[in-house]
Amino acid sequence: MNFFEAQDSARRSTSLLIVLFMLAIIILLALSNLIVFEFLYYVNAGSLSLSPAQLETVYDPEMSILLSVSIILFITLGSLYKLVQLSSGGSAIARYLGGVIVPRSSSDPLHQKILNVVEEMAIASGTPVPQVYILEEPGINAFAAGWKTTNAVIGITRGALERLSRDELQGVIAHEFSHIFNGDMRLNIRLIAVLHGILMIGMLGRMILRSMRYMGRSRSRNDGRAVLVIFGIGASLMVVGYSGIFFGNWIKSLISRQREYLADASAVQFTRSAEGIGNALKKIGGAVPGSALLTASVDEYSHAYFAEGVEGLSMFSFSTHPPLKERIRRIDPRWDGKYLFEKSKPVSETAGSPSDTKQQLKAKVATAIMTGGGFAMNHAINALDSIGDVGQEKMDAAKLWRQQLPDDIRSQAENPYGAQALILALLLHEDTDIQQQQYQVLDEVIGELHSNNVRQLQQQVAELDRAQTLPLIDLTLPTLREMTVEQYQRFKQCLQALIAADKKVDLREWIIQRLLTQHLDDQYKLRKKPVAKYFVLGSAKKSSELMLSMLAYIEHKDSEQARQAFRAATRAVGAGALKMLDKDRISLNSLNAAMDDLEFLKPPLKKRFLQACVSCIAHDGKVTIPAYELTRAIASCLDCPMPPVLVNQA
Repeated sequence: MNFFEAQDSARRSTSLLIVLFMLAIIILLALSNLIVFEFLYYVNAGSLSLSPAQLETVYDPEMSILLSVSIILFITLGSLYKLVQLSSGGSAIARYLGGVIVPRSSSDPLHQKILNVVEEMAIASGTPVPQVYILEEPGINAFAAGWKTTNAVIGITRGALERLSRDELQGVIAHEFSHIFNGDMRLNIRLIAVLHGILMIGMLGRMILRSMRYMGRSRSRNDGRAVLVIFGIGASLMVVGYSGIFFGNWIKSLISRQREYLADASAVQFTRSAEGIGNALKKIGGAVPGSALLTASVDEYSHAYFAEGVEGLSMFSFSTHPPLKERIRRIDPRWDGKYLFEKSKPVSETAGSPSDTKQQLKAKVATAIMTGGGFAMNHAINALDSIGDVGQEKMDAAKLWRQQLPDDIRSQAENPYGAQALILALLLHEDTDIQQQQYQVLDEVIGELHSNNVRQLQQQVAELDRAQTLPLIDLTLPTLREMTVEQYQRFKQCLQALIAADKKVDLREWIIQRLLTQHLDDQYKLRKKPVAKYFVLGSAKKSSELMLSMLAYIEHKDSEQARQAFRAATRAVGAGALKMLDKDRISLNSLNAAMDDLEFLKPPLKKRFLQACVSCIAHDGKVTIPAYELTRAIASCLDCPMPPVLVNQA
């Protein structure tokens, strides 16, 4: 299953969630009305009855409507409250579960091990590197959280870091990246919101019952009846609330179990090895704490963990994960049924992979290219099929890319000021006079101390290959997210000033600025999140024409070839109504508005549009770095991460 198929599957699961949620609401409304009017009948007749004719004698349509509306209102408000609470993405969930962010500059070997595994997988897949959070828990567990690939985080328990080898940890992280690619994170957050809304019913009932202790003793029969009615409503809401939790957990289990099998299979596909994730699951079975988590909020996010986070099941809960033995046998059919028991914690491993030297990695990557590993530019036509498909060859290439980065650049990317300096150095102009103007701006906005850091990095950054620009941005993004809002606003001001220094914007500058500001504006809530609403490309006709025309002219210098490429691209996706724009009607300044408009495309349309982009730039069988960079930037802004060019064959 590729990226887009997995996203479609997640959308179908979301549709199923909505249907089941509505069914559960209907059942809860019927149950609440039955309990209330059964109670009223008991007050009047002194006995219970399930006869519709007898219950009709106490049935009050106005009370029924009021009760039903109140329940729906509380469920809606509860769900909306939780959605707002989690609106900032994965970091909010990680903190809610007790996670503490792992600083990129940490020298702890355990921290370095997880950071490097996450970095390599993110770079290989073309996604911004997620921030990593540690849960101080002895159990072996992990999770991925976020609304989309650009604000995802990875959570990992200390037990997993201490007990798992690097290969096993890689298998676990591959499982979590599968959830990122498959659209499961967004589904998981919606499940949390739905369950919280249903939980609000029980909370309302409990609140009503508690309020009764402050009511005075009744002095009349009518007052006494009113107290009994209030008690009946409160008690019924509590019963309905717990019934709602039962239905909610059933829905959660129904949706999540099959997606865990898919994530396990994807992890094996990513790492090209069943041993890593298989042994991690075997160690969970053999460890005393297993995968259990002790945090008070473990139940709310139980469906999103790598393994079952709750020890034992109550009458109101269902298992959110397949049985451990069944998961292992699907991965390793020859398993002998024995778990792995660790008598002592394994020795911490250092940053790099101890089994692969730089020379060995070069040989692996070279072999991957010769056998069709997919890193050469003429394989760009297959880029869409590679989305969400990491593979060991790409992992090796990402690891080699990291190792070949100058040490100073790697270390600077690990702290917020250094990461800012790296990005600002990417935007320095070749002309010394313009450079001087740029440094004057930096001195004024961020001070000489930090602008001197940019000066020190200038030469090393200038020597980087053009194809390394986007992976470097992906590498710095988690560190840049550690900035305060004020620091980000100053950084953003510097970006705009450096680009404006020569009074024009070139393509590379636009790509750098667009990626950084879009992803970081989301992080700092400075940008309204677009809601997809376009069902046909014609709704974004002008924007589609502008982007495809820009790609055609960048990749094909001959105007006639550019037109042929444009027509071939539109025919390939059945968008013949799109017309190529003349060069004088295209400007980089208009790209931002076009990109904003394209974000309104529904997910299936995003795939069609990206197919047109790839067909356009690969029309003649060759693809240049600038054209592929722009296509990758467009895909990233549309939350469809394309793999980078980590090896240049030219």
